[in-house]
Amino acid sequence: MPAPAEQALPAAPGPLVETRVYPSQTDWHRHDYHQVLFGLDGASELEIGGHLHRLEPRGGLIVPAGERHDFLGLENNRQLVVDIPPGSLALPAAMMGRARAFGVDDAWDTHVRQLAALPQGMRQGGSRQHHWQLASMLASGLAQALGLDRRGEPARFPLAQVDAYLRQHLDAPLRASQLAAHFGWSTRRFHTLFCDAFGDTPHRYQMRLRLDQATRLLADRKQALAEISLALGFPDQTTFTRSFTQRFGMPPGAWRAGLGSEGGSSPPASRQCHGLIES
Repeated sequence: MPAPAEQALPAAPGPLVETRVYPSQTDWHRHDYHQVLFGLDGASELEIGGHLHRLEPRGGLIVPAGERHDFLGLENNRQLVVDIPPGSLALPAAMMGRARAFGVDDAWDTHVRQLAALPQGMRQGGSRQHHWQLASMLASGLAQALGLDRRGEPARFPLAQVDAYLRQHLDAPLRASQLAAHFGWSTRRFHTLFCDAFGDTPHRYQMRLRLDQATRLLADRKQALAEISLALGFPDQTTFTRSFTQRFGMPPGAWRAGLGSEGGSSPPASRQCHGLIES
C-alpha cells in the first residue's frame, strides 16, 4: 500500500511567469492575484489608486490583488510579469499589500533578463513546475530590492532583513525565540509583528520558503532527494516528501519528472489578462 505522501492531492494555484506586451490603447482590469512587473524594453504606464506609474527597463512595480489598474503600452514595450496567487509563493504579505515601484540594480537586471530569455516556462506551454521554479528565483531578491526595512528606525519591524535572514538559513528551521533573539525583540512581540508583516507564522513561512527552494533544487537531477531533504533541514526524506506533496499536490519525484518532459504535467491555464503574451 503506498504511503500517504505518494498520493496526489488537489494542487493550489501557483505562480505564472511570462513576458507580456501591453496594448497601445488604454485598458483596465483587476484580478484576485498579485503581480510583480519588471520592465524589459520600451515603457508602459499603469495607474493604480490615482497614482501613475511608468514602467521602464531597470524598474519594477507591485500590483496588489484586487486593485483596479489602468494600463497603456508605449514604445515597443515588453515586461516580465509574475502572477502570484495569495498564499502561493513565499513572500511577505506586507510587501504585496500596496502598489509600489522599485528600482532594479545591474546584477538583478541581468538575472531578470536571463530568466526572460529562457525558452521554457515563459509561455503558455511552460509546465507548472517551471513557472514555480522561475517565480521562486525572482522572489529571493524582491524584499531587498524594495528596501522595506528602514535603517535607523529601531522601532520598525525589519521585514526585509528578517526575510533575507530566513532565506539564508534554509538548512534548519529556526524557532521564533531564536529569530527574536537575533533581531533583538522579545519572542512574543516578534511573533506578533512577524504574523502581521508576513501573513503567516514563522514556522509556516519558513516551510513555504524551504519548499519553494526545493522546486529549484529538484531541477538538478544529479541531486538525490535525500540530499535535498538534508539541505533544506528536513529530518528525513519521508518528511520532506510528505511536506512537499501537501504543498504542491504531488511528490517531489513526480515534480522532477514534469520538469524533464513537456508532457510531464499540465501547463497552467493562462490567466485572464489584457496584456499580450509574447510569442
